Parts: sequence; C-alpha cells; structure tokens
Amino acid sequence: MILPQPRSRAEAVKSRKDSAALKLAWPTYLGITALLLLFVVALAGGIIWYNSLKTTELMVAATERQMIETGEKISERIGLLYDPLYAIVAIASQVPEMKAPLHDDGHTGIPMLLRALRFYPQILSLYVGFDNGDFFMVSHIAGEDRSRLRIVLEAPEKAAFANEIITAGKDGARTEGWIFLDDDGVEVGRRDVATTSFDPRERPWYGPARHSDLVQRSDLYIFASNNEPGFSLSRSFTAAMPGVLGADLAASDLSHFLSEQRVTPTSVSFIFTRSGEIVAFPDRARVAALVPRNGEMMVPLPKLTELNEPAAAGLFAAYQAGGVSGTLVYTVAHRTYIGRIIEIAARYGRDQLLAIAVPIDEIQQPIVELRNRTLFYSIAVLVFVLPLYVTLIVAWLDRRPGRSGPLLRATEDDSGS
Repeated sequence: MILPQPRSRAEAVKSRKDSAALKLAWPTYLGITALLLLFVVALAGGIIWYNSLKTTELMVAATERQMIETGEKISERIGLLYDPLYAIVAIASQVPEMKAPLHDDGHTGIPMLLRALRFYPQILSLYVGFDNGDFFMVSHIAGEDRSRLRIVLEAPEKAAFANEIITAGKDGARTEGWIFLDDDGVEVGRRDVATTSFDPRERPWYGPARHSDLVQRSDLYIFASNNEPGFSLSRSFTAAMPGVLGADLAASDLSHFLSEQRVTPTSVSFIFTRSGEIVAFPDRARVAALVPRNGEMMVPLPKLTELNEPAAAGLFAAYQAGGVSGTLVYTVAHRTYIGRIIEIAARYGRDQLLAIAVPIDEIQQPIVELRNRTLFYSIAVLVFVLPLYVTLIVAWLDRRPGRSGPLLRATEDDSGS
C-alpha cells in the first residue's frame, strides 16, 4: 500500500496562495457579472422604454386619425338623418295628394307617407296640418327604440304604424282618433275617438313654416305624441285649404347612434351648441332627466355643466379658451384627454358642434402593459442566463493555453491531494 507523500513546505505555501487568490477572484467575477447584468438591463430597458415611447406617439397619432374618421362618419350620419327629411318635406309639400283635405276615410296621402317611413326608419312621424286646424299624422312605431311610444299609444302587438286624425266638428269641438296599421298598411286596431285640445297651428313647427317658402328646422321641443324631445322639419303649401307638411326626428335616435361611436371604451361623442348646451349625448337617460316636463312645448336645451360629465365639460372649457375647432389636448379630474371639435353644417343645426373626447391613458394602457411584460421577461432571462454565461467565460479565460489561473490550480491541487 502506497501512502500519499506529504507535501513539501513550498507546495503548502503555494496551495495557500492559490486558495487566497481564489477567494479574491470570486468577488471580482461576481462584481463583473453584476456590472454586466446592470449594463445589459439598463440597455435593454432603455431600448424598451424608447420603443414604448415611440409606439405611444404612433398610437396617439393613429387615435387622432381614428377620431377624424369617426367625426366624418358621424357628420355623414347626421347628413343621412336630415337630408332625406329635407327632401321629403320639400317634395311632398308640393304633391297634390298631400295637399288634399281630410275626408271621412282619412287622407289620400297615407300610401306615400307609409312608403317614406318604411324607407327612412329614422323618421319618427310625417304629418300634415291645415289652416282650419285639421291634422293627419303617420308615425313609425316598430322596433325596440319605439317601444315607449307603443306603450303610450296602447298600440296592438302587430302594429308597425300609428295614424292619428284630428278634426273639428261644426260646434268647434276637436276630436282625435288613432288607427293602427301593420307593416303592409293593413288595419290591426284602433282607439275610440276622443276629444282633444291639440291644435297643429299652435305647434312650434307650424308658424315659422307657414310664413316661409323654405324648409324650416325647429329648435328642440316636446313631441305631443310621446312627451319626448325632438326636432321637426316643416314647409308650407298652398291649396284650397293651405297648411304645413312636417317630419319629426326624435333626439333619442341621434343619441343612440352617438352611443355606438366609441374610439376607446370610455370615449364619448356628443353634439353641443357654441353656448354650451347639449343637443345630443350618448346617455339618453341622463339628458332626458335634465329636460323639463312642465307642460311647455318649447324646452331649453340642458347645459353641459349640468350633466356632471368631466370629459364633456373639460372639452367645452378647452374649446372656449381656444375659440377654435380641431384637435385639443386637455386635463380634467386628473385625467388627460385628446378632444376634437367639428363644426356641423347650419342646415343640420344652427351653431352646433360635434365633439369627441378620448382619454389618453386608454390609448397608452395596452402599450404600457406590453412594455412591462417585455421588461419583466427580459430581466428574468438575463438573471438566469447571464451569470452562467459569465461563469463559462471566466472558466474559459482561466484555461487558456499558457495560463494557470487560480481556479485551474485549485482544481489541480484538489485532484492531486
């Protein structure tokens, strides 16, 4: 049995020196690894931050373009809502059948009115009022949006149209009758004739049109049929019995369309006047609650300041401060928005503006989430991979030909002991 030879004193001294060198080397290697890790993290983080910043700028620019497109879409929609009404009122007021007075069976113009209402469902009602106080109206009551009107009129389930006829007897007493029609114009029910105080000559759409040869647009007022706010277009005609032909557009129809136009989840589009009054807003219930129901036909438009909507009020304040339309950036309630103001053609509403407000944080949110995930995964990979990489490099440097580093010598001593 061969016993290991004791080391010489010189070898022992050398071994202690190598051990000391090894103890000094590891902190150095760890320091180098930490510095390299910090450098790489800073570099990667800087690149990710720069990319997210530029991506945010691109997203904001894309949002501005989308706001422009949305504004154009809404403006086109407003035109599609009003232009048919202008055309129908202008043309129908000159058609002889529409000028014909009422008779015992109704009015000769009902087939034309039904066709128009089928083709343009945004029209709530078409009607004719005469200078003698007679009145004839056809309303489109089909669909979920007209459910409240159906309830008010007590219409049968199959009814798609409601025909109102008001005449004055020889004694001056005014009577009102309702006939309900299905989509084909076939009668499906009627209400008993009752007395009424309704007089078309006293409605907001009658007087202005009666004294003009042009189509007139009313201000907001309360419809007699359903006690809801809306607008009317009307034009006078001359005949044996002169009168006015009109068409109704419910404010709720325009508000419903605005509620569907969203650039981001909480963005808002609305129409207001230069003096800060609400014309149409996505939340119809909130606006309806501000419209007074005091028996008056003409009602004041609610104010934006009464709506308690920071985004809308802030955009109006920014518009007032600048006095110009276009793109605006403003902050309200500790939130920054991009707003856009678009002027509406006078034929669709005097001194009215379309507004779109988009919170910037909703534009940035997906970018921030992506940036944070990318940074987290990058750091995780570096934490696991970089120390291994540095260790392999150090070992490789220690084992280069002609070099006997402390790690190599310590390994050799351990194997030879």
